[in-house]
Amino acid sequence: MPPSRRVLHPTSVTAVTAPPGQSDAHAGTVVQPVSTGLTTVRGGRNRLTLLDVAQALGVSRTTVSNAFNRPEKLSVALREEILARSQQLGYYGPDPTARALRRREIAAVGVVFHHDLSFALTDPTAQAFLGGVAAELDRRQLALHVIPKMGRRVIWAAAFQSTADGLIVHAEIGPSVVRELQTMSKPTVLVDAQVEGVPSVLTDDRQGAEMAMRHALQSRPDRVVILGFEVSARRRSQATAGSDPPRSGYVGDERMVGYLRAAEAAGFPADRLHWVEVDDHFPDAAGDRLLALLPRLPIDARVAVVAMTDRMALSALEVTARWGRPSPVAVVGFDDIPAAAVAGLTSVRQDSRTKGERAVRLLLDDAGATSAPVPTELIVRKT
Repeated sequence: MPPSRRVLHPTSVTAVTAPPGQSDAHAGTVVQPVSTGLTTVRGGRNRLTLLDVAQALGVSRTTVSNAFNRPEKLSVALREEILARSQQLGYYGPDPTARALRRREIAAVGVVFHHDLSFALTDPTAQAFLGGVAAELDRRQLALHVIPKMGRRVIWAAAFQSTADGLIVHAEIGPSVVRELQTMSKPTVLVDAQVEGVPSVLTDDRQGAEMAMRHALQSRPDRVVILGFEVSARRRSQATAGSDPPRSGYVGDERMVGYLRAAEAAGFPADRLHWVEVDDHFPDAAGDRLLALLPRLPIDARVAVVAMTDRMALSALEVTARWGRPSPVAVVGFDDIPAAAVAGLTSVRQDSRTKGERAVRLLLDDAGATSAPVPTELIVRKT
């Protein structure tokens, strides 16, 4: 869900006759005094958008934009009225940094990435995402800075002090940096994370995980092994309590909730779900983690495997081909990387290239937008 935003409403709007030859559809609208209550976000800085002001004044977004950027499109009286009322609301025009981006007056966009450079440049999903970012930046003749996660944490100082003029943050957002993100002077877009007041590009991971689990359960397994990212004890407790937890900015949380919801809806016993956490830096270790679980599984059990990434699922497939017991009745991955098709792996497709493209567009083109969703789709193959 996109971050909530308070919308201001006018006390009254009165239409009058437009002067002859006026070109704007709302050129003859006189805006009466409006309520001046404001929402404070990003450390108290004004973050109202053209759309917020237009809704508050009861005119089109184009009319407000023309008042600031194309004064010849409006009558003098209407422009002065809009500017005066906008200032009452606390809006003094489009953000100059974002406007500079759209005018190509700056040179580079930085991507804060959730893994190190070797992962970013070799992992198929990461490659697709960065490829989408690069394609959009190439089209605008802008440069790309990649700010990697070094070790177990993002070096946030490097991100916030980067010479890049705008940031795309594809990393988990901890509480310690929320305030800094909200007060960033640079245009910023998040990917697969949510912070109030900051635009984001989000895959519907919860829905994708539900589709994966439903497919696995159609094979009537006795046990389901879930190969997943590390999830906090608090979040797992919330998800297993039977409640419908609010949307999280963490991919692992969302996919966990999706698996649990689908299993509960199908009446599959929770004590027959086996959770195996895999370090997301080393997804190919999932097969070894699955082997370590074998002593806890009945030798004749019908086993299904769902994994939070295709690389985990493919590692599991390699192990189960030689584990000395019946083959899994279903194996489902997530991402739909090219190797999934080669292996005949059923997977949840998310278009990572499109995600990268939309992140750039949201940063540079879509002023006022709060989110850009990326849909998921179940691709059924041999498994």
